[in-house]
Amino acid sequence: MKKTLVLNGMDELEIEQGYASFHRMLNRILRRKDVKAFKAHVAAHPMQAGRLSHCLGLGDELAEVEMYKAIVVRSALRDLHHEAMEWLKERGIEQPKVRSPKIGKGRRKTFRRKTRANSLTGL
Repeated sequence: MKKTLVLNGMDELEIEQGYASFHRMLNRILRRKDVKAFKAHVAAHPMQAGRLSHCLGLGDELAEVEMYKAIVVRSALRDLHHEAMEWLKERGIEQPKVRSPKIGKGRRKTFRRKTRANSLTGL
């Protein structure tokens, strides 16, 4: 019997699909650079929006800044990064730090302690 986590009447799959749908639509909205649609989308999906929810209390001008920052950090919008970074730079706004993709995912390589036995065996 398969166990699934149920949260507010939603199972894990429904939650994952909700996040995926939210982010696909967010990418479409960010491509249009429509601040009102951006705020409306975040407002309609506060659970999926996460950190973007803080934009709801901002005026349109500040929400627009956050919208351009969101473009910069989203890898799916890589083709818009230069334009968004220029937009921020023109206004004297610091660009967000972009997290680099995790290289070499998985366990870290462990190093063997050097011993005379290891050097003799070539380890």
